[in-house]
Amino acid sequence: MIRVWIVLLGAAIFFTCAAVIHQATPKVEHIANGMLGENWYRIQLGADHVGYMYNHLFVDDNGRRHFRSTTHFQLDAHTPNTISKHLIFAAKPPYALLEAEYRNRSGAQTDTTTLSKTTAGLLAQISRGNTSSTLQLDWQYGLEDFLGFEHWLATAAPDAGAQHTTASPDFEKLRIVARPYRVLARKDHGYLVETNALLAPTQTQLDLNYQPLKLNMAGVFEVERTTETQAIALRALKHKTQYLFPIDSPLHDHQQISRLHLRLKGGEPFNLPDLFELQANPIISQGDPQQYMGEAMDFPITHPAVQKLVQTAMSKNFSDQPIQALVDITRQQLQYAENYPAGSVLKALNDGRGECTDFADLMTTLARAAGLPARTVYGLAYQHGANPAFLFHAWNEVYVDSRWQAVDPTWNQTQVDATHIPLSHAQAAQMMLANRSGDLTFELLALDYFAMQ
Repeated sequence: MIRVWIVLLGAAIFFTCAAVIHQATPKVEHIANGMLGENWYRIQLGADHVGYMYNHLFVDDNGRRHFRSTTHFQLDAHTPNTISKHLIFAAKPPYALLEAEYRNRSGAQTDTTTLSKTTAGLLAQISRGNTSSTLQLDWQYGLEDFLGFEHWLATAAPDAGAQHTTASPDFEKLRIVARPYRVLARKDHGYLVETNALLAPTQTQLDLNYQPLKLNMAGVFEVERTTETQAIALRALKHKTQYLFPIDSPLHDHQQISRLHLRLKGGEPFNLPDLFELQANPIISQGDPQQYMGEAMDFPITHPAVQKLVQTAMSKNFSDQPIQALVDITRQQLQYAENYPAGSVLKALNDGRGECTDFADLMTTLARAAGLPARTVYGLAYQHGANPAFLFHAWNEVYVDSRWQAVDPTWNQTQVDATHIPLSHAQAAQMMLANRSGDLTFELLALDYFAMQ
């Protein structure tokens, strides 16, 4: 599950800082020129120093503007993570995006996406470990898009409550996404702004030059501008490897539970719900199912190894039981290996093992490759044992027969029981923080089981 937090932290930092770290003036070229220089940031999780961020903005000998960002953090004992981005814009109007590179290194696994300008838009070269593929993107993206938020602040001088939407490159989904911002306060020392970033609301305090002083993501991660020495004091970095939430009573035959009513104790200081009324087949997907189709960095649907598996699934009982066929193929490829996350679908296939996130991501990939909308879901699920508890877990939602269906390939469930608790990413982050106190527990109030067949 550590990749949940990697995505949570890395995405929020990039989408916020890429849009607001710059000094703004009325003209886009002046805004870009005002951004030149280096900045270091220290990343905190509560009292623990867990990483750093470094931004370097410069102009090369050809007048092209370079935007570089590197974020390094370690939330897991064995998996330090580094995310780096490098965007290059043309020297002259319309300042088109010429090249870009996104690199995500988690442990020994490195995934890279590079973009290069072509007459048809941008060509994406996607490398995952030792495998690679290409994808043509129809992006028409330039410096004015990238600096749209700064330009709005400089020219509109908005008051509290004002909102603005910018176009941001999403290197995970390989698409341009709309990123909404809202001004929370306009004070003498600068703006306080908020964005619903990829996974959680993020607030950023800007100085008078529209550069961030502090960034807070979902009340969990704090990012603060500091010196290089303080930012990279890696010997002080700490991590948390186990996130378990005890329950006062064991749940017998938990995979047969159709309804579950729980009280969460100790969550009040973290603004968490105190009651959870849960049903089997929990669904959180919203909007057009087609939003959950297509290639993405985490879901390499066009890769030959994936296509071969899909053909195998479709040659069996796919038309009658597509979900079961995909679950069977997923489980045939992977063995569960606790504390050994593969980190990517292709590495999981190569290793033949992975954690719940690897199972869920492979299931999402296979479903999309078979033409079914699908997504990976994060939350809590019940773990039976001497010390019964809920733990962070990943599973799926797949759209089939005109409805969403929850699926758990790790536990071989096409009928997901009510002990699965989908969480918003903000709630998951808050529970991660609350777990550090050790006071967060569940109390069983009521439950029902599926009717006997």
